[in-house]
Amino acid sequence: MIYSFAFFLLLFVLVGVASYRYSQPTTEDYLLAGKNIKPWMAGLSLFATESSGFMFVGFIGMVYTMGLSAVWIVAGWYIGTTIMMWNTGGALRHTNEAIQAHTYSGLLSRWTGEEYKAVRILSATITIVFLSVYAAAQLSAGGKALHAMTGLDVNFSAIIGFVMVVTYCLAGGIRATIWTDAIQALAMLVSLTLIVLYGLNYIGGLNQLFIRLNDIDPGLSQLFSSSYKYGFLGFLAGWVFGGIGVIGQPHVMVRFMVLEKAENAKTVVLYYGAMVSSLLALCSIAGLCARVLLPELSLSDPELALPMLSVNYMPGALAGLFLAGLFAAAMSSADSQVLSSSAALTNDLFSKYKDNRVFVKGGTFLVALLALGIALYGSSNVFKLTTFGWSIMAAGFAPLIFLYSFGFKTTQIQAVSMMIVGASASVAWEIAGLSGDLYNVLPGMVASCLVYLSFVFLKKINF
Repeated sequence: MIYSFAFFLLLFVLVGVASYRYSQPTTEDYLLAGKNIKPWMAGLSLFATESSGFMFVGFIGMVYTMGLSAVWIVAGWYIGTTIMMWNTGGALRHTNEAIQAHTYSGLLSRWTGEEYKAVRILSATITIVFLSVYAAAQLSAGGKALHAMTGLDVNFSAIIGFVMVVTYCLAGGIRATIWTDAIQALAMLVSLTLIVLYGLNYIGGLNQLFIRLNDIDPGLSQLFSSSYKYGFLGFLAGWVFGGIGVIGQPHVMVRFMVLEKAENAKTVVLYYGAMVSSLLALCSIAGLCARVLLPELSLSDPELALPMLSVNYMPGALAGLFLAGLFAAAMSSADSQVLSSSAALTNDLFSKYKDNRVFVKGGTFLVALLALGIALYGSSNVFKLTTFGWSIMAAGFAPLIFLYSFGFKTTQIQAVSMMIVGASASVAWEIAGLSGDLYNVLPGMVASCLVYLSFVFLKKINF
């Protein structure tokens, strides 16, 4: 299994390094891949970078703990992401063609046709801090996968992931990320399908799976939980809004910025939708199989469910393929986040040096180091780190970009106020411990929208 793991991991790395041959010695190529990425490749990359550690480690851990009712978390999430990307992806690519921004913060600050410096600085700061938290979650996810296979310390495994991330980023920039994402997405779906088949075979089929779950806890096989504080619709709405927050995620939406043309945006979303639908079903079944086959994880770390399932119940070569794909996919998500964070640092906060590739790559290393620090010394819970980092950027950026995508404009003070209030409300909701019942993206986005409506009302009454 170790040899298989090493072989496939090396293959993924070589694909990323090979992209260096197509790189141009410019900052724009490093950050946007020359804006010539095909829609099928962007769709696979979008799927891999938006789903990896969150789904394969975090979500499966939630299914292991909560049972079948956890499916609504990701179902709501993907409904929100698909709807929002379908309606805004083309507008984002079209606008960036006119603005020629290299970063998401640059696009946000110049969307109206004016330069909002305060918006650029604030959005860049939020991106660096909270996208680094998100990248830390991916390092933790990869560390857990490597620990499950080799027994290496999780923190040491995360350091190995850090080295990979830095190598990917410095070698080929966003192009390397997209290329490796595409091949890893296919490898992950194939190997995940095999894991589910092997798991069901050991248990005795789907019917036997639910019988065994009922023996452990009848609630595990229930599609709806009885503990929704705000009702099922409130619970689902929170996660739909979480998915809608995708337009506030620089590392995801940059996949639309690198497209050949705006008309390809909906094709990208179709590829993405087909992939995530399959992923949701497979991850849900895998998590339930793990609960039956690996009951001891309930006393340790449920987020090790999928790596342990592959190690214990798959042939060595296939387990190696899966774990290499899981590890590399988590690292590829991390390098997307590190690149977006370093782009914000070097292009938006220190724009004087934005055309200096050495400075840009130095920023990449510093941001990756920050993410590693969070992974080593912060929470190791992948689900918690991922959803928290996502929620702040969603509440801070998404309402503003939504307005811009549909032709509305704001002043700089309106934009800054919306970002501050939205992000702050999301953090406050999390600190209050309410996110388990209603994901904090929803109250954050509502607060941001109320700020905008307040400005509109004050303008109408000539206040």
